[in-house]
Amino acid sequence: MRRLSLFARWAMIGAVVLALAGCAPGTSPEKKYIDFRKVETSPAASAAATDAQVLRVAISSVLLPQESVVHYRTIANHLGERLGRPIILIQRQSYAEIALLLLNGGADIAFFSSGEYGNYSGFDGIEMLASQQRLGVPYYQGYLLVAKDSGINALADLRGKSVAFTDPLSYSGYTFLVHMLLQQNETPEKFFGRYIYTYNHEKSFRAVANRVVDAAPVTSIIYDRAKIKTPDLAEAVKVIAVSPQAGIGPVVAGKSVGAEQRAVLRKTLLVMHENPATRVAMQGLMIDKWVAPQPEMFEPIRRMVNEKRQNR
Repeated sequence: MRRLSLFARWAMIGAVVLALAGCAPGTSPEKKYIDFRKVETSPAASAAATDAQVLRVAISSVLLPQESVVHYRTIANHLGERLGRPIILIQRQSYAEIALLLLNGGADIAFFSSGEYGNYSGFDGIEMLASQQRLGVPYYQGYLLVAKDSGINALADLRGKSVAFTDPLSYSGYTFLVHMLLQQNETPEKFFGRYIYTYNHEKSFRAVANRVVDAAPVTSIIYDRAKIKTPDLAEAVKVIAVSPQAGIGPVVAGKSVGAEQRAVLRKTLLVMHENPATRVAMQGLMIDKWVAPQPEMFEPIRRMVNEKRQNR
C-alpha cells in the first residue's frame, strides 16, 4: 500500500490522461501519445554560458534526477578541475535537447545516452571521448517489461495495450521495441492502444510495476538496480523480450572543445575510477569505469535507426 500511495498521484494523472488520449483506429498519430517532458531552464546557466572559460556539461539522467545529479556534478567538477575551468551543469529531460545543445554550441561536453549517440554520431564536431563499463562489461541491453501476473508473455500479447516509452531517441527505452514492430510491418501507432513518454527509465519501470501501463521497454541497468535497491518492485515485473547488446552511455565533446583539452578530458575519464571521490560518485551511477571509445559497440543502434528512417 505504501508503494502505491507514493506513486498514486502520478498514477492517477497518468491514468486520466491515458483515458483521454484513447482513440479509435485511423485517428491521427498525434493523439496517440502523451508527452510528459518538462523542460527546465536556469537563469544562472544562461548567464554562465556567456563566459568562455566555463565548461558547460549537459546531462539527461536515466536514473531519478534527485539521486543522480549530485553524482554527475562531482564528476563534472573533477573534469573542470583538470582543465582549470569552472563548470556548469545543464540538465534537460529529453535526449534531443541535450544533443541539440551540443550541436548548437550551447554545451561543451555531454553525457549521452547510447541512443543519442546512435542518432547523432555522424554529425560534424561530435566526438566520443569514452564510454561506460557497468557490472564488468562495456555493453547493456533493453528489457521489455510487463507485470509478472499480467498474463502477457510475448510482444503479440501487447496488441491494443498501453506502453510507456522513455524517450524517442532511447535505444533501450524506445528504438529496440519499435524495431521489433518494424520487423512485423507494424508501428506503435497501429499496434498499441496508446502510449506515453516518461523521459525517465525509472518512471517507465514503476509505471509497469504499479500497473499504470501494460508494458515498458527500459534499460537493463534500471532493472538490475531495482533488484538491489527495490526488490519488491523488481519482483512485480518480468522480462518478455531483450534487445541486442550495445555500448553504454558515451561521454562526447562538441566542436567548442579543442584537441588539447579533449585529450585531457579523455585521459581524466579513463582513470577517474582510481580517484576516491569520483569513484564514489561513479558507484552511485552504477558505473565501474570509463573505457576507451568502441564505436563498433554502437553499430546495432545505428542499424536500427537507419532501418527506421528508410521505412518512414
